[in-house]
Amino acid sequence: MNKQYLSQRFIAIFMIMLLAIFQVVSFTPQNVEAASLENGATISAVDHNGEAVLPLTAVNVKEGQTAYDVLKEITEAKDIPLDAPIDPTYGPFINNIGNVTLPAGQYWTLSINGEPATVGADGYTVKNGDSLLFKVSGYPYEQVDVKVTAIDQKGNNILDETVSIFKGSSGYDAVKLAGKLANVEVDASIDSTWFAFVNNIGNTELGDTDYWSVYLNDISMMEGLSSYIPKSGDHIELRLPKANDEGSGEEEKPDTDNELPEEEKPNPNPVPNPDPQPEADAVTKETVNATINHLAEQYFTTNGIQDHMAAVALNIVGNELPKSYIEELKKEIIDRDGVYRNVTDYEKIVLSLTSANVDATSFVGYDLIEKIYNNDRMTIQGNNGVAYALIALDSGNYEIPSNAKWTREALVKYLLNEQLASGGWSLAPNSKESMDITAMILTALAPYQDQENVKSAINKAVEWIASEQDSDGGFSDEYNGGDASETTAQVIIGLTAVGVDPTGEQLTKQASAESVSNNLVQHLLTFKQEDGGFAHLLADNESDYMASTQALLALLAYQDYLNEGKSSIYQFSQPDNEVVVPEEDSDNKVETPAPEAPVENNKPDPVADNEASNTDNSKVNQNEGSSNVEQSQKTEGHQLPNTATPLYNLIVIGVVIAVIGIAVLVYTKRRSQNA
Repeated sequence: MNKQYLSQRFIAIFMIMLLAIFQVVSFTPQNVEAASLENGATISAVDHNGEAVLPLTAVNVKEGQTAYDVLKEITEAKDIPLDAPIDPTYGPFINNIGNVTLPAGQYWTLSINGEPATVGADGYTVKNGDSLLFKVSGYPYEQVDVKVTAIDQKGNNILDETVSIFKGSSGYDAVKLAGKLANVEVDASIDSTWFAFVNNIGNTELGDTDYWSVYLNDISMMEGLSSYIPKSGDHIELRLPKANDEGSGEEEKPDTDNELPEEEKPNPNPVPNPDPQPEADAVTKETVNATINHLAEQYFTTNGIQDHMAAVALNIVGNELPKSYIEELKKEIIDRDGVYRNVTDYEKIVLSLTSANVDATSFVGYDLIEKIYNNDRMTIQGNNGVAYALIALDSGNYEIPSNAKWTREALVKYLLNEQLASGGWSLAPNSKESMDITAMILTALAPYQDQENVKSAINKAVEWIASEQDSDGGFSDEYNGGDASETTAQVIIGLTAVGVDPTGEQLTKQASAESVSNNLVQHLLTFKQEDGGFAHLLADNESDYMASTQALLALLAYQDYLNEGKSSIYQFSQPDNEVVVPEEDSDNKVETPAPEAPVENNKPDPVADNEASNTDNSKVNQNEGSSNVEQSQKTEGHQLPNTATPLYNLIVIGVVIAVIGIAVLVYTKRRSQNA
């Protein structure tokens, strides 16, 4: 009897221990990470103006699902009305998605991978990697011509096609269609966060660290292929890093010094060169002023204002903007009803308006500042959107309400938390440092460097920049085609914003004892062309518009630094922001504010037209540097892969064990009383 009683006591205690373990595990935070979908596709729906009715969404497609099945499932999940009556003979007919007013003669059209569908939505079975676009369109369909090339490590063209895609299709659609026309497989996977990722093209043999990076019109893409809507004449190029020369890659060394003539043998005890290091011509205020004038009065007078950042630069110079620029901007905003897809679009416009002393809180009836601080897509473009949100908001010292989705405190905290161990910043999570992004973030944090934690982050970043600088004074990156002037310009802007001299000893480098030493400004000036503009690469020998814009901004920033003027080139009024990010919070990742409703250089435009290089194991590269997945989609858990132990299941198991344990205890107690 005692043995039976002890056995029952042991069972009861064991069950209680199991219960405790399960309850502890149940309330331990479960890590759920987005991942490549096993059978993934993307789907979106836009009206006749190209505005999102169903934001771009990654879905895990069930076997045999049609395009209509996926549309119905996603619209139900997102509470988007779908009017699609079922005809007994022809199946569902899509009258409307959302509450769009269809123009006369237009209707909902399905495009699959850039081509208008030849069957109804219920007649197409969705395949892995598909891109589905529902768009209001008339007939004949509008098309956009896009050139697509893919170049392997040896410089061979794997793809070289000009495709005509359905207007409104994505860059990914253009690549898919190019592969189809060339009969070359485009191996792509769909990620729940980053959308389409091009794994390989054709049968190209990839090295352990190789991946396809993407360029748009010879500029490393800031936006992902799935996010970017091409314009006619665009050139999308996918590149692999160039392979080393064939062989081991190691330099051959002579077996012995005896093979060399005596007089050519290296001296084992070389005497230091007593001569002082040669230096390039010093950069004076007069040199800087003359270069600025040449750029503004010759190059930009000839080429005009082609983008918002050029408008900012010319406003700073003091040139009056042509009325046509402001009028075209007014018309564009009114035509779009004040709605832009990316937060960087608002940020660029705010900078251009503020630089011209125009109040961006009320421009043709729209509060463009509110469009920034309450933007649901702030982090879709990675750290780029966040950095330029701070820059734009501080440009005119604009007021932000305390209940905003993105206060200054939240923006600063986000950037501090995103700094990598090296001191640099990347464009997107799990990718390597980007010199351009790091420089941009220095500019953004400049007004807050009186805080110890911000100053510490800035110092660490400056050290990283100096350590990465090439011996000729620039920053070479194979994915930018080499040493790009835009990167040097961005670094000058960032350093001067935080009060660091870009011509100082820390940022002056020398290739050899015989060569001249170069600092950042001296190096930038080597890109200057006869027409006053600046080249993208030294080998180009011709001016590039974006490179010239960045150079002008950089020289203006350095001019301010020499004159001991304002810290940031983009501050057009004195900041008086009392923003404090507590030291103890800076190590904890800030949570992205959840949207209230579903929303949808390198040659860099400093705001949105560049991409940072990412590591191979991240599976997030220039392919898809920016994500269109909505925060609401993440919190709903719709179609995300099951990558963690379900909390609900653990709780249920714990409750069951608790019931069993109580039952055993009651039974044991009664038996002991009857014994």
